[in-house]
Amino acid sequence: MIYEYASKNIITCKNFLPKVMLDKIKIDLLNNRTRFDLPVWSDKTKNLFSEKCGGLDYWIKDGEIPPHNEAITSLANWFYHQGFFEFVQNQGRQNAFNFLWKNKKHKIHVISYNDGGYYNWHRDTEHFTFNLVLNDGDELEGGDMLFMDDNGIVEIPNQNNLMVVMPTYISHSITPLKSKSGKDVAFTQQRFSIQYWVKCN
Repeated sequence: MIYEYASKNIITCKNFLPKVMLDKIKIDLLNNRTRFDLPVWSDKTKNLFSEKCGGLDYWIKDGEIPPHNEAITSLANWFYHQGFFEFVQNQGRQNAFNFLWKNKKHKIHVISYNDGGYYNWHRDTEHFTFNLVLNDGDELEGGDMLFMDDNGIVEIPNQNNLMVVMPTYISHSITPLKSKSGKDVAFTQQRFSIQYWVKCN
């Protein structure tokens, strides 16, 4: 695993998971296909193309391992890999990641994006977000991640098997996705985001 700083407070890792683990994640996603639903917002409304997000999602609470989510819930073993903490320590930077050594709790947010999907500017809750991006196909264009950090906008192109870590106070968004055909793509061709929202006690 090769970690890099995309900006002062954003760490990325390309080709994050080995193929065997990626295949297990894909099986989990397929088995949860009917679980994806319209996001429920703080005002209790449910709609697909809201002013905030155009995608489908589901949640997994801390400590919960629903059926067919074994690979997804085991991602903590990869996100909290010792190599990540060694990278942060060896860099010697003073930034938000210095707080990640405390006891951690997390909830998991899984989002799927199809043709027309997006996520407007927002901040996550808790303290840190570990975000695994999966986009195993070439039918969708767009879906790049934008962040407000280092007094500017940082762009990270959409790519398969990319891990991004950031403190949740950073505003970020996902640019609109568009299919080459102008129609929805097959489930396995969609862009997925598996997010661990981490709370440090």
